[in-house]
Amino acid sequence: MAKKNKKEEFATEQFVEKLDKTAFSVEYFVEKYSKPLGIGLGIIIVAVIGYFAYLKMVVEPKSEDAFKEMVQAEHLFDQDSINIALNGSPGSFEGLQQIVTEYGNTDAGNLARFKAASAYYKLGDYVSSIKMLEDFDTSDKVMLAQKYGMIGNALVSSNKLEEGLPYYEKAAKASDVETLQTTYYTKAGKIAMELGKNTDALKYFQALEDEYPNANNGEVAKFIERLKYASETAK
Repeated sequence: MAKKNKKEEFATEQFVEKLDKTAFSVEYFVEKYSKPLGIGLGIIIVAVIGYFAYLKMVVEPKSEDAFKEMVQAEHLFDQDSINIALNGSPGSFEGLQQIVTEYGNTDAGNLARFKAASAYYKLGDYVSSIKMLEDFDTSDKVMLAQKYGMIGNALVSSNKLEEGLPYYEKAAKASDVETLQTTYYTKAGKIAMELGKNTDALKYFQALEDEYPNANNGEVAKFIERLKYASETAK
């Protein structure tokens, strides 16, 4: 019995000793690294505060300025004064290109990219239009569909049908708006036919008819019938 008690006492002593060592280790770690940890935490806090201060004091005012500048540019764009809308009037107002350059990191600057892309497209500068669209960022499904569709248009207008085709498919799939899906699936189907890709063309027209049976007043059904016939006669 005495031996058992001694063993228990020894085990208890060892356990307490381990606790002491663990406590010492934790204290040592905290004591040694509290300053660096505090500095690190302080840096993070300062960075977060600085970021929000930057948004509030720099980005938001710049975005407001950009929207003000865009009013005149958009007005001219709507009046088909495309060159002036794009390049502005020295000493009077900034054009869409200048707004992108100066306010590109704001919401207004981002929207100016889309407008500038449209302006470049109307002027026949498809390379600049595509560049603007590639830099344009949006989570809006309708605008995303329009972005892909315009890139497709620019490529096709540059006689790059093979490159433009996938963008029409992307545009059709980006949004569930009937008008947009009808437009871009139809364009994809017609371009695919022009390229001799009848299987792909049939896929696009079939996807459109499955979703909207009366799309294009029955024109889609005619395309499907023609493509199926061409596929059967080719066998």
